[in-house]
Amino acid sequence: MCTGRVDPALVADAFVNGADGVLVIGCYFGDCHYITGNFMAKHKLDMATEMLAYAGLNPTRLQFRNLSSAEGARFAQHNTEFVEQIKEIGPLGTGDKIGMPKLKEQLGIAYKALAGPKLRWVVGKKPVFTEAGKGNKYGEIFTEHEINRTLSGIVIDEMATHSILAALEKKPAAVKDLAKDLEIPAPEALKYVLALKRRGFVEMDGVEGTSPIYKSTGIEG
Repeated sequence: MCTGRVDPALVADAFVNGADGVLVIGCYFGDCHYITGNFMAKHKLDMATEMLAYAGLNPTRLQFRNLSSAEGARFAQHNTEFVEQIKEIGPLGTGDKIGMPKLKEQLGIAYKALAGPKLRWVVGKKPVFTEAGKGNKYGEIFTEHEINRTLSGIVIDEMATHSILAALEKKPAAVKDLAKDLEIPAPEALKYVLALKRRGFVEMDGVEGTSPIYKSTGIEG
């Protein structure tokens, strides 16, 4: 299978289910039978790495490497080196930014974000927006840095959005309580909640004092 078909959500799911590390090995850039498959794999895995690291995972646990099908010894070397690195870090939840069970919860939220349409669309457009002769509909070409900065912002937004959804699926809450529990600035939390309300994912569930209480509508985000 071409590495271009590797789904970022599938990678996140592996960690949710307890994998200590994921190594993806593809052909050399320029040698892909599908021309750009391995480039797309690298773009998607870079995005997955950033999202999972933001969720608390040690980014060393997810790696992408290149080799040809004729390099059996190099394949064995890549696997051996990767296994040794993972052993040094330790089991999932050790050597990461946060421990279990909080890490598993955060990885589950990252999985939902990676499975959503927004990040898939952006990473799919990354080569288009950075290639001369293509660009956006106005013909504007963006640098790698500009695209990565945009992608980083979307990663943060999607993680926050799905964290709020996960919290409201557990129990109704006011924006101020969501902001405190999730460590999101209150104005930002309000922005995310109102956006989710417009999309029909959350709704008001009464008022507590002067604070509106919001709950999940049960619709998957």
